Amino acid sequence: MKAWKISVIGLGYVGLPTAVVFASKGFSVVGVDVDAGKVRAVNSGRCYLREPGLDVLLRDAVSKGFLRATTEATRAVRESDAVVIAVPTPVRDGVADLSYLREALLAIREGLHKGLLVVIESTIPPGTTVGFAKPLLEESGPRVEEDFYLAHVPERIAPGRAIEELLNMPRVVGGVGPRSTEKALELYSRVNAKPLPTDATTAEFVKLIENTYRDLNIAYANLLALMAERLGIDVYEAIRLANTHHRVNIHMPGAGVGGPCLTKDPYMLASVLPDFWGTELVRLARRINEYMPRHTVEIIEKALGDIGVSIKDARIAILGVTYKGGVDDTRESPAKYVVRELLEKGASVIVYDPYTTESFGAERAGSLEEAVREADTIVIITDHPEFKNIDLDKASKLVKHRVIIDGRRVVEPHQAVKHGFKYYGVGYGRAFKL
Repeated sequence: MKAWKISVIGLGYVGLPTAVVFASKGFSVVGVDVDAGKVRAVNSGRCYLREPGLDVLLRDAVSKGFLRATTEATRAVRESDAVVIAVPTPVRDGVADLSYLREALLAIREGLHKGLLVVIESTIPPGTTVGFAKPLLEESGPRVEEDFYLAHVPERIAPGRAIEELLNMPRVVGGVGPRSTEKALELYSRVNAKPLPTDATTAEFVKLIENTYRDLNIAYANLLALMAERLGIDVYEAIRLANTHHRVNIHMPGAGVGGPCLTKDPYMLASVLPDFWGTELVRLARRINEYMPRHTVEIIEKALGDIGVSIKDARIAILGVTYKGGVDDTRESPAKYVVRELLEKGASVIVYDPYTTESFGAERAGSLEEAVREADTIVIITDHPEFKNIDLDKASKLVKHRVIIDGRRVVEPHQAVKHGFKYYGVGYGRAFKL
């Protein structure tokens, strides 16, 4: 069986776990990044991402000589049988920015050689592999399907579960032609037991519709939450009951949608056919989800008003600034808007998050107790596991006012009330009927 040599371009949240997993399976892997700090970290066996199991696998792979890193992309490509591109593809003004992908492809073109497999894992608009990557690589002379192979294999991992999902989540494998698909299947079947063959454009479409589906579902839940507040009912109870129907699976609402995927992939999908009337559904869902951090600030202002405290005089404890529970990733976190808006309104804001040192300009607490001491209100933005076991009795003795604003239903309302707190939450309409 052929011993593949693989280059992975981009050592971020997708590229580093990808490189490590390939190396853990005995492949000779070279990680490539423009960030010399990341390169030095990998070569010294140090993991800079907080990802369960990644640090152990990385150290093992480096110590055994299966993984190293460099800033020299073209040289790495020349020495490889396959190159995996995992660079960012941000959305700017509703359109995908492919500049990082272009730079990676230009470096690959310089090192392109007979039999090379080029795989794009970065999220891209449908048609990009065939219409953008293929002609760019073919400008140097070699022809795809004859001299080299080209495929799109979209990443399907979530922070906190990267290793498990790289190994066990079915991988959609789409080549620009049958020989490219076959070649990519040959590679990915070595690390994943569930490769699913298709064409490149379909693979690109699949990635975007997966995340857009989730965003639409969350937007529906958030819309229901806003309606429940007006109706004076608890949306979490309503959704739980609705989901007992075996054909219904409504997601849960919250203080906003964050992270690198759901905040941009729907826009990327909608931009493919910008004049197609149906894409307004996708954009509307985005607007609903983008509104939720602002709505959380509105709930905070109402709660403070109910206890007679001006926001300019308020001390507000924010629990959690990462975009979701159990991870250290703050990209596009709803907390960013909430914290900065509160600061702009003149509030004193103190942040506690056990997973990150980011505070978005607010004061940072070293413990939950430090954060809530003398606070006028406690605001939960992120559903970290640690927050689900808050000692409400202890917290009630530390705060100035017993008020909890829960953006993720981390605390059960009846438990908060039992300990003397006034409970507010996204979708908890009963608080608005007091």
